[in-house]
Amino acid sequence: MTPVSSQGASQPSPLNLDVTCMGAPSASLAWSPGSTRPDAPQAAGYVRMEVCMEQFTGQHPAIKDVLPGQQIDTLVAQARYYLQGPSDPVVSQSIKFAYAAQPYGAGTIPDATATVTPDEVNAAAGAQHGESGQTLVSGKGFVAAEVTGASPISPDYGLAYIACYETNTASPPPFSPQCAPWAALFTIRVWHDATARLAYIFGDKLTTAPNRNFSATLSLATTDSVGSTHAVEGMQVVFDITSGGATFDPSGVTTRYCEITNAGLRAIVISQQGVAIAPPIKAGPTVGAIAVRASSPFSQDTVPYALSIV
Repeated sequence: MTPVSSQGASQPSPLNLDVTCMGAPSASLAWSPGSTRPDAPQAAGYVRMEVCMEQFTGQHPAIKDVLPGQQIDTLVAQARYYLQGPSDPVVSQSIKFAYAAQPYGAGTIPDATATVTPDEVNAAAGAQHGESGQTLVSGKGFVAAEVTGASPISPDYGLAYIACYETNTASPPPFSPQCAPWAALFTIRVWHDATARLAYIFGDKLTTAPNRNFSATLSLATTDSVGSTHAVEGMQVVFDITSGGATFDPSGVTTRYCEITNAGLRAIVISQQGVAIAPPIKAGPTVGAIAVRASSPFSQDTVPYALSIV
């Protein structure tokens, strides 16, 4: 039953949390709204790490594709103290990104079939907060080493895992079931070679008037070498305007995972459910032909599009 004060106002009951995974000596904590938290920002521990799905660095936030010997795209995680507002400061020195051959122990998810170097890096504090107000930290400097076995998802790559955790909250991986919710996990796909496949869907031969957007967006299909769309979920696809007076229109972008660069001539997107879609293209003032080429760092295919301003 919820206790009632002498003034008649409801008082929330204390909330007890099982924190048996944590490095702090206490096995449980009791906290009541309005009281001093036992893990105030000045104290270490009790920090939950999550993959930051709000940041797009040209690859899917949680799934990173790479070839052996290449540097892995920056990993971005967000941190917050439990039972506290999202914008608490977090000391990044106690947050690590670490290679995890078995993130949650044997049999929970497939074991890693690829390796990375080094084994771990300390987090670098971000100079900003995410859209939800949480502190951002990044892991940089990992390099894909080698593929050591077959992936259960695709013959084209092996899987490596990198976990992000706060060292006073969780022990290094493999994580116990109690620790799993407190750690962020990134999947690294280490490709044997650029063997993904790209195939045309729509957009060739479109026309529009000067200074107008083309009426439809360019699209293509993505699979691995044996035709699986699931195997390439989140894979980077690049659309380049290679000639003509047109640019990609940022005002028409409707997905979080799109980056327009090179003065509007390049759009970086990801494959979602086997399809990659370019942002809208806006024609310039001059009549003429527009050439666009789609490609991916993990495919030897290219898909051309010929557009016209008339």
